[in-house]
Amino acid sequence: MKNQLFIIITLITFKTIGQTQPSVKYPEKKKWRLELLFTQDILNTSYGDNFGFVFKVKRPAFQKKHFDIYYGVCYQNSYIDETDNLFTKGIDGYTKDNGLYVVYELRYQPFQKKKFYVSLEPFIGLTHLKSKGTLRIPEHDVYQKYKNNYTYFNYGLSQSIGININDFSISGFAWGSLKGFLDNGRSRPADFDSRLFLGIGLGYSL
Repeated sequence: MKNQLFIIITLITFKTIGQTQPSVKYPEKKKWRLELLFTQDILNTSYGDNFGFVFKVKRPAFQKKHFDIYYGVCYQNSYIDETDNLFTKGIDGYTKDNGLYVVYELRYQPFQKKKFYVSLEPFIGLTHLKSKGTLRIPEHDVYQKYKNNYTYFNYGLSQSIGININDFSISGFAWGSLKGFLDNGRSRPADFDSRLFLGIGLGYSL
């Protein structure tokens, strides 16, 4: 009788403990990721002051414990004020480029809570380059307005290091075009084939 009573009390105790254990809630997986990055082209500062931004919209394709894969589209904009161009005197104008790319991001999060991450993101697409301004050379009586447009195939890599804070993220990144390796473009000083942007970015998952 005592043994039966002990077994009944033990079963009731385990059942009570099981009912009082808090349920584990896993974070809801987000379907979209938005990123806004502020950039500066450090290789083309000799053309003049420059600034720009990159905007990305991505969706997760694969999410596991430490690795995530995203795919999406990216819009890139950069503006260079060529008034202080070191290569050509008498220039009063600007150069800007707009790019639209497909991106794939491989993200590694080494810690369990996924706060810190590093990522590698190849991109491929088209860039439209536009230059407009005025060339003045008073000693030769030269005064000429110019306007040029050029669209080209572009590709490269972006690398980021960041931290997640709830649904937001803050990152530092480098965005580099690899165009020019096959046509010796990267051997030309300050060529636009060698774009290299550095900057900081903000992200939001929803």
